[in-house]
Amino acid sequence: MLDAAAASSRQIFDLLSEAVMPVAQKAVIASSSPRAFIVKQVALFAAAVLFVFVLSLTYGLDLSPGFF
Repeated sequence: MLDAAAASSRQIFDLLSEAVMPVAQKAVIASSSPRAFIVKQVALFAAAVLFVFVLSLTYGLDLSPGFF
C-alpha cells in the first residue's frame, strides 16, 4: 500500500517537472542580458511600491455595498 502511494506521488512529481518547470524556466530566464534583468526587477519593485501606496491611500474608506 505504501509503495503504491509513493509511486503515485512520483508520477505527479514527474508530471509537474516535465510540464511546469520548462514554463517556469522560460519565465525566469527570459532576459538575455543582466541589464534587462535588473530593469525588470526594478520595474516590478516600483509596481509593488505603487500598489502598496495606493492601498495605503484607500485605508479607512468604506467600500461596503451599503455605502453605495
